Amino acid sequence: MSHTGGGDLSGKARATVARYSMLEEGQRVVVSVSGGPDSVALLLFLADLAPGMSLTLSVFHLDHMLRGTESAADAEFVRRLAENLGLPAEVTSAEAGAAAGGSRRSPQDVYREIRTGKLLAWADRWGADRVAVGHTADDQVETFLMRMVQGAGLTGLAGIPPVAGPLVRPLIEVWRHEVEAFLRLKGVTARTDRTNLEDDYLRNRIRHQLLPCIVSGFGEATKAVILREVESLAWDREMFFALARRAFEEVARLEGGTCRIDLRALSAVSLSMRRGVVREAWARLRPGEPMLSWRHVRDILTKVAGGASGASIDLPGGMRAEREYGDLLVGPAPAPALLEPRRLEVPGRLRLDGRTVLEAERVPPSEVVYGGDPDTEYARPDLSSTLEVRWARPGDRFRPLGSPYQKKLKDFFIDEKVPRRERPAVPLVLEAGRIVWVAGYRLDDRFKLRPGDDGAVRLRLRRERA
Repeated sequence: MSHTGGGDLSGKARATVARYSMLEEGQRVVVSVSGGPDSVALLLFLADLAPGMSLTLSVFHLDHMLRGTESAADAEFVRRLAENLGLPAEVTSAEAGAAAGGSRRSPQDVYREIRTGKLLAWADRWGADRVAVGHTADDQVETFLMRMVQGAGLTGLAGIPPVAGPLVRPLIEVWRHEVEAFLRLKGVTARTDRTNLEDDYLRNRIRHQLLPCIVSGFGEATKAVILREVESLAWDREMFFALARRAFEEVARLEGGTCRIDLRALSAVSLSMRRGVVREAWARLRPGEPMLSWRHVRDILTKVAGGASGASIDLPGGMRAEREYGDLLVGPAPAPALLEPRRLEVPGRLRLDGRTVLEAERVPPSEVVYGGDPDTEYARPDLSSTLEVRWARPGDRFRPLGSPYQKKLKDFFIDEKVPRRERPAVPLVLEAGRIVWVAGYRLDDRFKLRPGDDGAVRLRLRRERA
């Protein structure tokens, strides 16, 4: 591979922009600039390109506060660079180290997540059509090798996409030596992040140890070979995603913020496509967020889909995968129910949450209607004037209407096929510690109306619309 002049960057990047239709005439483009060579070269390239395409540019920089005065100097460098180019700049800060807190994630990982969130938020406020970031061909090769070392399937090995939603990467086919030559041509010295020289992080070890070893043993052209393989895998990935989207439409459906997948239909497709359906479900539920890891996808299919009804695992971002009889559900983990007992006066009403109300009132025999509504029940009239409402506890028992025997509430829920995720939210109405009504499901036989009763206590569960 020859190391030629800085003109290579402009020619290659222009070809990349055209090849992937990254930019259109008259668009507004936010450029993410860290102050390092890649992002500075990206900004200078786009500043050259902008007049011919009538692009409107702005600059974004996040001071992650990980390197004290050095990162503050990075921010000042970017601010001056934008000013010299006559461009507006959004320079903000966030303490990534504090945000990482006691988690096992590195401050660098947290920083990348914070930076992306703030970058996209600024782009939205500024009315940007595109957001340009400075990944290069070297980043693409390093990412491929990182994922080889860590373990990844097709979706991971296909690398960094040139275009992902509003994000575009004009330098994705430009080598780092071409970036350096371009900056020399421009007479600009970019900032150096000393942490990029340390081998504490996997990417740096790939960059400083593994990749030089490969190049030394097999030649510089090996990098270009890897880059071509990544491009080939990326096209294969697009075809796979298209097939996965088609399979998703056949076996799954969205219900609000939850995805329900028919396990019988899912089992009829190949294992690879099952994984694709799960990833597609995640992409639709959490657009713009990192894809599920290979391990999470594996566990969803083996431990949840392949488990008994009620099997579940927690997922990133407060999400959960759970088997509900013949379906696989992926969605937000249910919030824990409020377990503190509440009082329900007779007559009276009790709001359980924003949309659920329990009502109790005494009515004459003429208002008793049987079997019309599972959310309405009639209990014997001599109930206490003060009832208790709470949620299920381990060991709860009651005698379902029509049964001579008590049953564990857990077994009742199983028999009635009440999804496990819904059980903690089922209200229980009690008198003196005994369950009167499993609200919405069954009255306790000991509290049913008796011949000759001159009235009833009507218990009603109202679910108000949002």
